Amino acid sequence: MGVPAATGTVHGHHAIVIGASISGLLAARVLAPHFDRVTVFDRDTLPPGVDNRKGVPQGRHGHGLLASGLQGLKRLFPALERELLDAGAIPGDVIGSVRWFQHGHYKSKFHSGLAGLLLSRPLLEATVRRQVARLPNVDIRGGTHVLGLLSTLRRVNGVRIQRLSERVESIQGDLVVDAAGRGSRSPEWLEQMGYARPAVDEVKVDLGYTTRTFRRRPGDLAGDIGAIIAPKPPQMRAGFILAMEGGRWMVSIGGWLGNHAPLDPEGFLAFARSLARPDIYEVIKDAEALTDAVKYVFPSNLRRRYDRLATFPDCYLVVGDALCSFNPLYGQGMSVATLEALALADCLHAATSVDRLWRSFFRAAGRITETPWAIAAGSDFAFPGVTGPRPAGTPALNWYLDHVHRAAAVDPRVCMTFFNVANLLLPPTALFAPSTLVRVAKGCLTGAVPAAPRAPEAREVVRTRA
Repeated sequence: MGVPAATGTVHGHHAIVIGASISGLLAARVLAPHFDRVTVFDRDTLPPGVDNRKGVPQGRHGHGLLASGLQGLKRLFPALERELLDAGAIPGDVIGSVRWFQHGHYKSKFHSGLAGLLLSRPLLEATVRRQVARLPNVDIRGGTHVLGLLSTLRRVNGVRIQRLSERVESIQGDLVVDAAGRGSRSPEWLEQMGYARPAVDEVKVDLGYTTRTFRRRPGDLAGDIGAIIAPKPPQMRAGFILAMEGGRWMVSIGGWLGNHAPLDPEGFLAFARSLARPDIYEVIKDAEALTDAVKYVFPSNLRRRYDRLATFPDCYLVVGDALCSFNPLYGQGMSVATLEALALADCLHAATSVDRLWRSFFRAAGRITETPWAIAAGSDFAFPGVTGPRPAGTPALNWYLDHVHRAAAVDPRVCMTFFNVANLLLPPTALFAPSTLVRVAKGCLTGAVPAAPRAPEAREVVRTRA
């Protein structure tokens, strides 16, 4: 998938994006070369600086940007990484700079060459919004509610908006993109137009986590920039501590099926101490807290199957969390949005008009979401009590992945393959390649103990290819 060029095959006068989320901003970026102007509407009053906004309820919590997402963002915005680093984002190696404790074992620790950035969600969103706003034909308007669509029988041709208490306006557009997030009203609007709602796959997890920020001190985590403590089912409590700009730690702890961390300082600390390993507790037990705790509840993985619809209005698309909303503990959402934006760029270049763009884009988006959905929903089914449509073979797959985690503790090549899949750089089939199967078996026979990892001495970069 390539970066949008200065001009493209499709060309129209006006494209409209509903929502200034990460997915909405990225959609505007790839639409800009193909339309005279692009307008992004968002109901929030958009902050001028690096601040959280109401429409991002998880914005005050830890976020992950997978290696595939970072690579995609750098292709879309060549200057983005430098701007983020200048603002205090912390670079590191996804494997070598972070402690990963999963399924009862610490992962092997080595320099992998998988580049990562740690930063707050508001910093990333504000920087991307600033980059998009610099495009001369893009207008981002906050404080604007999109009330509905303008449409004929077979196509969408604009939106109805209302800004604050002003009158309702009709805005014409050649293409409308819904990036309004999980609360998207597209299913309702489609039904009003006489179309079928998309089928929905929902896996209920009742996930909740609580977050506080602490002052980061020299020597914390022995120099590592993060630690992820994930449970071995049936245990359900997880936590992560991630460095962020401003000399801070962001600490999020919680779990599945009601295992949510309390908000009071004593309860928060006690919950951190109850995790499978003490890495997070040892840092925060005597650290200076910089904020009060805030809580976020995520009820379910939700996938709307637009890719299975036989009919759909022309000149209309749905992207991001409005398409598929993943368990946030797996850190996939922003990276999937980036991959979808690159796919949209390819679809625009290949199309001769926007009339049937939905067909090619939804097919591409369906392929993109397949792997992260399998990772998130499939992994969640390892916890007794998670409900929803269970893909065939899930118990056997989770049994095998448990052995992959064990082998990845002692075999860097198995570890590298796992992280390439988890970062959406390789397909899941890479974990079943004959060479990987042999290494998983050997690694399990070798055994692994949950000892705290030391900083890697070897600087060899371990790579695997599909």
